[in-house]
Amino acid sequence: MSDFLSNFNKSNYEDTKEKKLRDKAELPKQESEVQPSKEPVNERTTKIGPNNRTESKKTDIETEQEIPIQSRSTQLDDGTEIDPTYHKKRKQKMILSGILSVLVLCLVYFAYYQMTHVKLPDFTGKDLAEARAWATENKLKLTVEQTYNKEIDINKVISQNSKQGSKLKKGAELTVKSSLGADPEEKVALPDFMTMKKSEAEKWIKDNQADNVSLIDEYSDSIEKGKAIRFEIVNKEVNKDNYKRKDKANMYYSKGKETFEKNISVPDFTKKMKSEVESWAKTNDIKVTYEEASSAEVPTESIISQSIAKDQKVAKKDSMTVTVSLGKGYVVPNFAEYTQEEAATAVEGLTVQAKSVFTNNVPYGQLISQSVEAGTQLTSKDELKLKVYYSAGQPYLKDLRGSTLEGDLQKQFYDDFQSKGANIQYTVKYVDSAEPKGTVVGMSAYNLYVPLDYTVTLDISLGNLEGASNYTPKSPEKESDEKQEQLQ
Repeated sequence: MSDFLSNFNKSNYEDTKEKKLRDKAELPKQESEVQPSKEPVNERTTKIGPNNRTESKKTDIETEQEIPIQSRSTQLDDGTEIDPTYHKKRKQKMILSGILSVLVLCLVYFAYYQMTHVKLPDFTGKDLAEARAWATENKLKLTVEQTYNKEIDINKVISQNSKQGSKLKKGAELTVKSSLGADPEEKVALPDFMTMKKSEAEKWIKDNQADNVSLIDEYSDSIEKGKAIRFEIVNKEVNKDNYKRKDKANMYYSKGKETFEKNISVPDFTKKMKSEVESWAKTNDIKVTYEEASSAEVPTESIISQSIAKDQKVAKKDSMTVTVSLGKGYVVPNFAEYTQEEAATAVEGLTVQAKSVFTNNVPYGQLISQSVEAGTQLTSKDELKLKVYYSAGQPYLKDLRGSTLEGDLQKQFYDDFQSKGANIQYTVKYVDSAEPKGTVVGMSAYNLYVPLDYTVTLDISLGNLEGASNYTPKSPEKESDEKQEQLQ
């Protein structure tokens, strides 16, 4: 626009004026030159004027004569006329063009401003999520300052750094302050919930924003519906005196006794596995008591019988009893009816360990005791091993002189006495003797019955006297074997 206006300075205007005059000079002379009128002056010719009125030619001439010379068009020698209002018109056009340019610029700037700025709503009291969505949509950076405020709900906007209706440029930063709710570290005085109705407890929780106190309804067979059952603080280190809003607590109220409709059909579990009953009971919330019994017909871990018959209806929480098989049972006999040799094979399936022990008052060969009482039924659940003890009579101390070496004494006393329950011990006394070294040459007692607790003194040869030989006495076992061979 400034380039256009610069073309209309004074020098350019004069050049333009001369050019226009030259162009007009080339045209034929206009017939507009004033010609003397041939009509008489007093003769009137009527014509229709622009205002629809008749005027005489004379009047026109007279009017023309009254116009000042300065107001009439200037005439050049060549007949070209110059309009004296041309410069004024041009100036008006330039002013109008400038005004239009300014208006266009204003419109462009207004449109640009509208496109790059947004009008800020009032988010006070609204959800923070709404402010976030608006900021994202309008390409603003949202900064959130959070603070605890008991009066304003959590995630609600408390204030904003720019006023409602203000214009913000896209990409600018908007700061809002939002509420975190009540301070969780604040101590809260707990009421006596056990004396409060549930509605009163709910109101207290709302008024104190104690959202960590939960009201729980549960069934009770002994407490009336709606009554308080118990109050528990989850953290055992927290009590009513130091309770804070952040601490979790549960208040239980009774729902009364729970009742269920008897709409569950009981299957026939006979000879089915125990695991099948357990699965059915868990699915239908039935309490099952398991009893055990032996059975030669029903396999182990299978059901022998059930307390509720097939196809009868039960409800949730109902109880029933089933008997589980332990397999074949074994009845323990009275081993007094068997000898020690017969006891080992008395009952097929039972392992019997029969052993003889010395006694002071039970005759030889008779039963002393058995580890499981006669008549007891054993199953796969029990240990199928028994111990049976028979009497070996009273211990008898043989004569060991001249037939036993010192090195065999420990084994011989254990096998003959200690393994059979008799605490028969010996002490050694070394003596001078012509018998081979280590031979038993003397005993404090021999060839007699002794008590279960007894100690005998044995004299052992040092083999240091004249006449000693390298003869080695035979052990009692070898001597016994030789005697049997001689008898045969």
